[in-house]
Amino acid sequence: MSPRRRSELEMRKELVRLRMEMQRQQLDYHAEPLRHPLRQLGHLFAPGRAARGKGTPLAFGGVLLLTLFGKRLGRFGKLARFALEVYPLVSAGLRQYRESRPPKPPQAPPKP
Repeated sequence: MSPRRRSELEMRKELVRLRMEMQRQQLDYHAEPLRHPLRQLGHLFAPGRAARGKGTPLAFGGVLLLTLFGKRLGRFGKLARFALEVYPLVSAGLRQYRESRPPKPPQAPPKP
């Protein structure tokens, strides 16, 4: 075998090895919540989480409900899944809108 051919073969082997390592790391990353579900629940209810606006107990209950009964709910399940995906975007938009609006001046009570 020529040295050039050998180097091409070694480069291909190295590329395959790197791809396999990347896939192994991806599998490890995505399997972490499955290996440690209690840690995931702990992160969900950690102090300060609600202040960051990342989740609410109602949203958690909705996700749990859809996980258990999602296939049986049919069209309603799809609509609920869509609502749970859109909820963080809408709440962040409303929060930003409220913060950017100037406060209204106090009004005098109506005269009888």
